[in-house]
Amino acid sequence: MNQDKPIARMREKMGLTQVELSQLVGVSENTIANWEKGGASKWIRHLGRLCKILNCGLEDLALEEKTQEVFLRDLTPAILDTLKSYCIALLSKDKKAVVKIASFATLHDRSLRYWLNQVEQIIEQNEYDLHRKIDCEVVVNSLILQNLSIQLSYSLPSQVTLESFRDLVKKIRLSYDFLKRYIRFSKEHFSRKLILQTRYLSVYIIGWEPGQESYMHHHGNSLDAIWVVEGEMTHWLLSPEECKKENIPFEGCESGQKILGKAETFLTGDWVFIDRLCAHQIANLSKRRLTTLHIRFGAPPDDDNWEVNEHEPAIIWQQIEHYQVLPA
Repeated sequence: MNQDKPIARMREKMGLTQVELSQLVGVSENTIANWEKGGASKWIRHLGRLCKILNCGLEDLALEEKTQEVFLRDLTPAILDTLKSYCIALLSKDKKAVVKIASFATLHDRSLRYWLNQVEQIIEQNEYDLHRKIDCEVVVNSLILQNLSIQLSYSLPSQVTLESFRDLVKKIRLSYDFLKRYIRFSKEHFSRKLILQTRYLSVYIIGWEPGQESYMHHHGNSLDAIWVVEGEMTHWLLSPEECKKENIPFEGCESGQKILGKAETFLTGDWVFIDRLCAHQIANLSKRRLTTLHIRFGAPPDDDNWEVNEHEPAIIWQQIEHYQVLPA
């Protein structure tokens, strides 16, 4: 009868009325009624007693929901703020704050509970790794990228359109405090630093000194997004037909050419999206450094312009979540 109201269901299973349960817990009947409707009126400090009386655990009080539906939800600013607060509480060993946030999520927000569990897993996996410093920026931004990877994985790469890719990518909110850890510059050539690598998704930062540029090239059947983190980017784009006509090489080929045709200028905060088989070229024609974030769905970049620490693997494949964020 009360399948969608777990507290009511557990109470009825114990043969208790709302009045009887309120007396055992030490709250009013109206408070019990509010809890059963999903209200959060001062329930946290009574949660342990409630579970003991109903002979259940926290997970038994959670609303029923299909796990898959969790993955399809956006990481809203409100959820991200809660994840940061939860991460701070875990790392600072603030047990009271941890219980407060976790208990609310258990009773009222299955989606939030899932993401809190992911925060716990990332911290636990890195807690004893002396070579990898874990903090809230790393944890929260890792979850943002994980969510993007999961949502893209629901379709075969060939079935993801540029429009759907654009819609997903423009929702992510990676913080500058996280990204700046990966920014590198080289006087010899633009410097690329890998952030995340899965089978189909590559996320990386490129640092461009003034005057540095790429050759005109294409990425085959990959979809690409470029976000100007800082600076001014000059960008050339050719259609698949123009690419074929000009015999533009695939990325990584030794021979390349520079196009002197029409270009567009993009500033800090701008996005550029590149469809399959299109060719493009990037240049920093300004007098300031340029930093760009690249998100590629398809084959990873194939050239030697990587900034890689000898102690870091180029690709980490984690069996549980099928992804791992690389240390800065």
